[in-house]
Amino acid sequence: MSGGSHDYVYEKIEYELCGQMKDAELNDLMKDIVELAHDLEWYDSCDIDEETYFETVRKFKNKWFKESRNDRLKDYIDDEISKLKSELYTLVGDN
Repeated sequence: MSGGSHDYVYEKIEYELCGQMKDAELNDLMKDIVELAHDLEWYDSCDIDEETYFETVRKFKNKWFKESRNDRLKDYIDDEISKLKSELYTLVGDN
């Protein structure tokens, strides 16, 4: 059996909240929280090792606590502009 030690709370968060925050930054945060909660549950259920869990923790902290928020927001803006540009180019058939 995989997971179970926290009643699969990561799945509940994923199905109920991911993509529902009405804000790109918060949606991204929820996705990363789900990954963190998943690995905690699997670690506490002895399905993954300590090293794997703490690698997930390290990645989460590096993204959310070390990178400046302004840099993250600029990335979101660049992504949205790129998506819009692609959508608009499809109108003229140059995608």
